[in-house]
Amino acid sequence: MSIQRLTTFDLSDSFNLKSIAAVQELSNHDLIYIYHHLKPGCDVLLESEGTNIKGDIRYKVTFRHFTLGYVSLGGYFRGYYENNATLTARIVSIKQEKFLPARHIDIEVDLVKLKNVS
Repeated sequence: MSIQRLTTFDLSDSFNLKSIAAVQELSNHDLIYIYHHLKPGCDVLLESEGTNIKGDIRYKVTFRHFTLGYVSLGGYFRGYYENNATLTARIVSIKQEKFLPARHIDIEVDLVKLKNVS
């Protein structure tokens, strides 16, 4: 019986990387004007805003041209996102009290294109 070693690693064309991130600085921007339109499943746009002090990539989160806040993508995932000026994301959860703006928003960031590794 012989053991074969896997020498190449290829990712499927349909491989999809997703990460969940919390939107920061919610009370500092336009959330008060748009919060009643937000619900899980809504699409948001992430626009690159450089890096934060730790070197993590920082994105501005917008919904219908209103700024909701910022999100930082770092650690292991930083390398996958660093060459993307804009990304799309989806709201996963919102914590809020009745008739008040959201206190916490989690988004799911998708990255479809990855390089094949061999």
